[in-house]
Amino acid sequence: MNRRLECLGCLLLVLIWTVGKARAAEKSAGELLPASVVAYVEVPQPAKVLDVVFDHPLARQLQQQPEYKAAQQTPQYEQLQAAIQKAEGALGQPWRKAAAEIGAGGLFFGVDLTTRGVVALAAASSEAQAAKGRDAMLELSRASAASIKENEHRGVKVHEIGDAGFAAVGNWLVASNKRALVWQAIDNYQGHSEPLARDEQFQSVLKARTGQPAAWLYADLRLLKLIPGFRQAIDKKSDNPPVELLAGGIIGSIPDAPYVTAALDRNPAGVKLTVALPCKPSDTAKKREFYLGGEARGVAPPLLRPQRTLLSAATYRDFASLWRHAPDLFDDGINAKFAEAESNLTTLFAGRNFREDILGNLHPGMRLVVTRQEFPPDGITPAIKLPAGAIVVRMKSPEETAKIFKITFQSVVGFLNVTGGMNGIDPLDLNSEKVGSALIVSGEYLPPRDAAKRKEAPLHYNASPAAAFVGDLFILSSSRALAVELAEQVQREAPASAGVNTSLVLDAAVGQAALADNRGPLIAQNMLEKGHDRAAAEQEIDRVLALLKNLQRSSLQLAVKEAGLELTLEVLLASQP
Repeated sequence: MNRRLECLGCLLLVLIWTVGKARAAEKSAGELLPASVVAYVEVPQPAKVLDVVFDHPLARQLQQQPEYKAAQQTPQYEQLQAAIQKAEGALGQPWRKAAAEIGAGGLFFGVDLTTRGVVALAAASSEAQAAKGRDAMLELSRASAASIKENEHRGVKVHEIGDAGFAAVGNWLVASNKRALVWQAIDNYQGHSEPLARDEQFQSVLKARTGQPAAWLYADLRLLKLIPGFRQAIDKKSDNPPVELLAGGIIGSIPDAPYVTAALDRNPAGVKLTVALPCKPSDTAKKREFYLGGEARGVAPPLLRPQRTLLSAATYRDFASLWRHAPDLFDDGINAKFAEAESNLTTLFAGRNFREDILGNLHPGMRLVVTRQEFPPDGITPAIKLPAGAIVVRMKSPEETAKIFKITFQSVVGFLNVTGGMNGIDPLDLNSEKVGSALIVSGEYLPPRDAAKRKEAPLHYNASPAAAFVGDLFILSSSRALAVELAEQVQREAPASAGVNTSLVLDAAVGQAALADNRGPLIAQNMLEKGHDRAAAEQEIDRVLALLKNLQRSSLQLAVKEAGLELTLEVLLASQP
């Protein structure tokens, strides 16, 4: 197995080098790939991708980690180095230098539905160049002690290693884990078969593509739907409510979507992945109105950005509609749990029907905020500092609903005091106050009796649960300070962005600071779990914290457009000195 992996790694290096000599190919990759290819990937400039991966400061930091250095001493790493040396010997130059010569030819990959194989193609500058690449592959395979057979298909030499094979055909170097795919590429090159490039949908998608992504993917969902049981698996009732909440609208759009594309863009600041699913969102909304809204016009509320925000999310979700249509969305087991939960929640809300009186009195849309907490120097500081979190929803009938929520919150605080007292936890002191136009109801734990513990207080002192009421908005927070800040912010927030169904922003810098706040407890946990002495534990935790400083922010957005759904994921790296 190791020899086979070594061989495949060497073959890939040769493919990259061959592309480096590419200027123009007599046929496109689509003209060589069979029509049964269900996924097509192209990397126009793989050398630049390699430069980003290997030359970024984060990569150099990773190479200095003890774990990386330990991996360099393993037999697997030695085998990899041996494979690289063989590749460099066959190519006549260092592999990074060879990769740096990559031109416009690019690397291409296809995933075939019929053979269930993967084929890689590299464009070469000439037939002689492609033949040289094939010969280098052959030498590397022999050096790896692989069992090689030489056959011929339509006058073209095909070298086979088990089920895999590779060949040079015209200006192309072709390699696959299924030799039948190599044969098909030869057939298509010589015009004996129907290639992917003649597919009208593939042609139109290529023509409509914009920009110059570092990598691009096209998947033909029409072919996937031919797999027995595929459509039934997509259409069957869910047994996972969280997945339905997070991705139900996307999953529900797949059966009617002809294809999906993904583009990976890179720049010095980070990377962005854009996934497009052409469909009719209004049709999907007929079954999943809770996710997209009526006629797919549901819009997420604007993001909230209090100080020290670690995570901010906003989404359009109609929980009343989800609960009401649960029999159509979920299987019998989940619906039984829904019925049980509704009964228990009705009791919690003083006999009000949870689906109709509680969820039914909330507008669609919810916001979630997580922040790093700061504790006053003269106050109580927990030994382990946890982030604070809050959710924000809008009430349809605030005069009535706010009273229900206030009474329920007070009842929950009373229940926590009873159960906490049974476990030796200090009680919450319940308070009600007006802050501007907001009503804040909050609980605060009584200080520890031992004054020495006020700077190393138990975990529950992270919480000062609060419920805030601002006009028709209800804020439920684990921290009074966060509730007050949000109550002020929601009164001057910007309007919602049209077409945005879900937004999420994660601030990695704040996350790193929140972990640094707990450096002491993390070191103690490391010593306990790994048996390190304090110096070793400190070094390991500090290395992790230093690595996290390379990340700045990540964001996710789901947009609903007339032509379909678009999901965008962006990761930004911290600027380097």
